[in-house]
Formats: sequence, C-alpha cells, structure tokens
Amino acid sequence: MRITPGMSADNAIYNLQQGRTAIDQLQEQIASGYNINRPSDDPLSTRQLLDLQEQIASGDQYSSNITKAETLLNVTNTSLSSMSDLMQQVKKIAGDMVAGTLDAAGTASAVTNLTQLKSQLVDMGNTRLGDQYVFGGFSTSQPFSSLGVFSGTTDIPQVEIAPNSTVGTTVSGADLLLGGKPQAAVGSGATAGQGPVNILGSIDALILAINNKDSAGILDGVKNVKAGADQITVAQSDVAGRLVRLDNMKSMIANNQNTLKTVFGDIQNVDYAKAGVVLSQQTTAFNAALSATSKLSQLSLLDYMK
Repeated sequence: MRITPGMSADNAIYNLQQGRTAIDQLQEQIASGYNINRPSDDPLSTRQLLDLQEQIASGDQYSSNITKAETLLNVTNTSLSSMSDLMQQVKKIAGDMVAGTLDAAGTASAVTNLTQLKSQLVDMGNTRLGDQYVFGGFSTSQPFSSLGVFSGTTDIPQVEIAPNSTVGTTVSGADLLLGGKPQAAVGSGATAGQGPVNILGSIDALILAINNKDSAGILDGVKNVKAGADQITVAQSDVAGRLVRLDNMKSMIANNQNTLKTVFGDIQNVDYAKAGVVLSQQTTAFNAALSATSKLSQLSLLDYMK
C-alpha cells in the first residue's frame, strides 16, 4: 500500500489533535480539581459518581432523621423520668393511707397532694418540643385537658432510619397515662393492679376512696398506683432501647458515609502530583511531535529525487 504525503499529513494532524486534546483535558482537570468535568469525559465513572452521590444524600437524610428522633426521645425520656418521680410520691402517700397513720389533717393534706401530683402528671403529658406534643401523637393541639381527658391521637410518629426501617419518636399519652382505657375505667377488686393501668383515673379513684374512708378502695388504689409506676418504667425502658438503636445506627451510617465519600473522592478528585507528571510527559511528547511534523512538512519532491 502506497503512503501518500497527504495521508502522512492527515495522520500527523490527527496525532497532534489527540495530543492537544489530552493536554487540554489534563489542564482542565488540574484547574477544576475534578477528574470528570462532564459525563462524556468518562460515562462509566460518571454513573458510579451519580450512584455514590445518591447514597451519600440518602445517608445524610437518615442522619437528619436520627438527630430529630433522638431529640424527641430525649425530651420524652426526661418527661418520663419526671413522671416516675411523681409516681413515687403518689405511692408513698397511698402507702401511708393504707397504714392508717394519718390524722384528719394529714388525710386532707394527702388528698391535696394527690390532686396536685395528678395535675403535674397532666402537665408532663402535655410536654412539647416546638410545636409537637411528645405524648399527643399527630395532634397539633394540647393532648390532655386539665381534668386529664385525652384528645390527641394514639399513633406514634415514625421516622425512617434505614431502607424499610423506622423508629417511633414518641410515646402514646393515651397508653401511658390512661392505659388505653376511658378515663373512668379503673381496676378494682380482683382486677386492681393489672395492667395496663389508667394512672390518672386511679389517682382520682384513690382520692375518692380516701375521702370516703373506703379501706378496700384505698388498697385497690395502692395496687393500681404501683402498676402505674411500673407502666411508666416500662415506657422508660422502651425509650432507652430506641435511643440505643438510634445511636448504633448513627455510628453505622457515619462509617458508611466516610467510606462512600472516600470512594467518591478517589474517583473524582485529581491527584495533582500524578496529573503534573502526566501533563509534563504529554507536553514533551506534543512538542516533540510538533517538531517532527514541522521537519517532515519541509520535504518536497526534490528531496525524493536525490
């Protein structure tokens, strides 16, 4: 096959253009700091980068969800601790009434204290963080009235912390303080002390029994109050377990995010030392090609006739 001067010239121009393109691409990468500045630079790596970006964004969203859930559960846990302390006081008063060690003035004081303790439990049941009531479910209004009547929802708001994995961010106030029962439903006789317990109703029933000097009613009240205190303790344990789960998931997501960002950086970020060496090599090769091409282009028909 005969190689014509035109073919040689076309081939030389093509090689020079390829060299110039390689140098331009390296210069652009060094200037931007990115290996890939447009999808056409490397379609396969571009697809990998998009997948990594999506995974990193999902991880950031899960981390945000976990932070929100932790805040709500910590507020819930603080309220539960206060409720637990209040129930210990209720138990002590109920125990004193069973022992029969209080005189008329002491009995009146006990009733007053129980009334105040119930009001404080209701206040704790209306705890909120911002505009959200932590024991009101999805309700945006105050879940408990001053009398302890519940008007919230029994649903527990959930947040997604991983694909197809959610965690409840609060506790149902109806289940916690009313045992999921109507206000008037309080255990008595053989059913006293059996959970779930209507805590607020049990305190009302205990106050009524004290006023009526009803020994059996007071004894039922002691059993119900003890079961109510245990009910709050169970809720505390549940919240503590959820917080541990969130903490573990947060650590796992953080480790995963670091790995994903490292892989993303390895693909996208320019290695300046390597890029500088390659640019120098490409520039040297390009200049050599220019020099050689310029010498070849000086040949004429007379050079072949010698």
